[in-house]
Amino acid sequence: MYINIGKRKFACSILAIAISGGALGQSAQESINSAENEKNNDAQVERVTVTSQRRVQSELDVPISVSVFTAADLEKGNITEASEYLSLTPNVGFSEDGEGGSRSINIAIRGVSNIVLDGIASANSIGYYIDELSVGSVAQGTINPQMLDMSQVEVLRGPQGTYFGRNAVGGALNLTTNKPNDELYFQGGLGIASFGTKKADAIFNLPISEKFMVRGVFSHEESDTPITNIDERGNDPFYKYNSGRLAFRYIPTDDLLIDLSVTKTKEDEGGDISIPSGVLDLDSLSIAGEGGFDGEGGGFDEGPGFYPNNEDTISRDTEEFNNKDFTIVNARVEWDINDFTVFKSVTGWLDSSFDRVSDLDGVGQSFGPLPLRRVNDYTGESFSQEFRLQSIDNGDIDWTVGVFYADDDLDQTNQIQMLPDDEPNGIEVGFINNNVRTFELESMAAFAEVNWSLNSLWDLTLGGRYTKDKVTASEIDLNRGPDALIGNEKFNDFSPRIVVNFRPDDDSSIFASISEGYKSGGVDVTGGSRVMPEPFDSEKLTSYEIGYKGYLLDGMVRLSSSLFYLDWQDFQVQTNRLADPSDISSAIETTQNAGKASSRGFEIESFFVINKQLNFSFNVGYADATFDDYKDAVLKGEQNGLPNIVDVSGQNLPRTADWNLSSSLNYTYDINSDWDGYVRIDWSYTGETTSDIEGVASLVGETIYGESFDLPEFPYQIPSYQVVNLTTGFNYKSLAINAYVHNLFDEQYYTGTADNFGFAGIRLKPHQREVGIKFTYSFSD
Repeated sequence: MYINIGKRKFACSILAIAISGGALGQSAQESINSAENEKNNDAQVERVTVTSQRRVQSELDVPISVSVFTAADLEKGNITEASEYLSLTPNVGFSEDGEGGSRSINIAIRGVSNIVLDGIASANSIGYYIDELSVGSVAQGTINPQMLDMSQVEVLRGPQGTYFGRNAVGGALNLTTNKPNDELYFQGGLGIASFGTKKADAIFNLPISEKFMVRGVFSHEESDTPITNIDERGNDPFYKYNSGRLAFRYIPTDDLLIDLSVTKTKEDEGGDISIPSGVLDLDSLSIAGEGGFDGEGGGFDEGPGFYPNNEDTISRDTEEFNNKDFTIVNARVEWDINDFTVFKSVTGWLDSSFDRVSDLDGVGQSFGPLPLRRVNDYTGESFSQEFRLQSIDNGDIDWTVGVFYADDDLDQTNQIQMLPDDEPNGIEVGFINNNVRTFELESMAAFAEVNWSLNSLWDLTLGGRYTKDKVTASEIDLNRGPDALIGNEKFNDFSPRIVVNFRPDDDSSIFASISEGYKSGGVDVTGGSRVMPEPFDSEKLTSYEIGYKGYLLDGMVRLSSSLFYLDWQDFQVQTNRLADPSDISSAIETTQNAGKASSRGFEIESFFVINKQLNFSFNVGYADATFDDYKDAVLKGEQNGLPNIVDVSGQNLPRTADWNLSSSLNYTYDINSDWDGYVRIDWSYTGETTSDIEGVASLVGETIYGESFDLPEFPYQIPSYQVVNLTTGFNYKSLAINAYVHNLFDEQYYTGTADNFGFAGIRLKPHQREVGIKFTYSFSD
């Protein structure tokens, strides 16, 4: 079953319905059968609160497009990682390339994403926050934290510069954990799932006194994964995750609140969960030429075959692993200075590491004389401090002022090792690439926002953030000597925000906003033939948005919709090419500034309560996100001695489908006074897309020199897909039983193509059906 959505008339019709629905008058509601309303008048949509503006507010008071996932949503949907709630969010895309482990993910919101390789000189485009602390600067790229004991997840769309800073040019993920409280509580769970997966978790809450409380969370998960390696010299992929969080809350006086949490996560994996496609990327073609590994058995080894005919078998002769660790220390202070003003402090320290060994050539037997292995050792440390003063119930004017400081340090050791033919895991013969890179970003900012209630109907919000960034990067190419290549640049920015919010009644609001977002520039220092550091410019985005939020039909329907247009300059794109196409040690990573890009579209989110037992949601996102002016995208390889430079102007941005839709159906029921249960079905649809700049170039056909540029449709152009997840559960007093099926109809799909060198072709992460069950016991005083 597939849905074909491609007509703009349909988009306009849906948008007209949403806007007109937001303007439903009392006369329309009165036409609803009054007896039916009376029957269901105790079944209403839950009123949502959000913390998107650093205070707890009704979503109607927050003129931001935000999707909210409550603790009940996360539990009943068996949502354990970012991809599972992002797939239910309109105009949010992602790719799972697998090169940073099975939980690695690259996120796009309304077309805005990081188009990077594994470079360190690019700031993030999407902010990632846990309990108000930025956790985006980690060694492994994008963090994807364990979801146990979360209170709420908010996905904010559009630039969030005032409160979330330089890392939120496209939007932000705002995660809130459950805090210690005055209730004695314990919860323990055990679960099993497909592919030998085993899970265990525990939560406890301990009130030491009226003023001091402790809460602890621990989770363990391990799996054999669905992938088998047929080469005995290598290993089968597996994963083993351990995560713990210990939180303390101290309330010395009625006016002072102190929170401290320490989170430790260790993720050990045995290689990438990915399958070769048989299609060589440009990097591999520049070395191997046409051909490479014949996965059907006629090449250098008895191959297991290619995706999609093969979804569970690989042939790699290297002991692979992806090991990730991170520690987060988060200290927050809230002091009510008086009845009108509160002081808040957020202090954070983040320590992370990412160690990786991978079979670079991707085949069980060497390609000619070059059995290759990639070795990466990344570490990161980040410190940040934020101080804020905010008003408390200040009548017609609410205000916030604050300052922010951050120091991010990342270190990378990168090696491509050439190994002996007969002993791939033995002593290295030599290093094709061997470099050490460092990156430091020191950032200071001041921000302010004021919300003025002009009268009972109109609010005006004015805000802005001024940022100063200093970027320093260096590289030592050990193949060329001990001298370091060092570069540094400074960047300044002011990002304003203006919003008008109209509140015709207590159940609806209409807003219009103009805001700007900023992504720091940097400096490229990679080796190859480069002799001088090359800076690249900051990225600047302007967003225009009109939105509606409301509760309709006596509170039985919650509806939000928005129209948006994004316009940005100097869009950053990181590319990788060989200075000498015949020499893989001459690789150069370059961050280009595409001239212009834009995104326009709309979103609709709706939630309907039929009665106390049954409710459902339906969401629609449409985005037309394109490179408006990018005439010189530099790619790997060459054609007839000329470099691969492609004009991708007019092509869609990576990770951004024109359409994405989702729906959830929830049914709860009582069996008797002791037993109750629920059934939840989640469905999501994602349209066709690409996931990197090489995929975008596959749509073009030729270089700017007129040379044929014939990249195949598969796997670069990712087909549309739809996924259905089913969860069900029973509760009996203190015992809960939850079962789930992810990918119920075993849809065959992949979400991205990584920058994969290898003679078995680009690697893709498959998504097999997964079935699991979990038993949970809990008690409280």
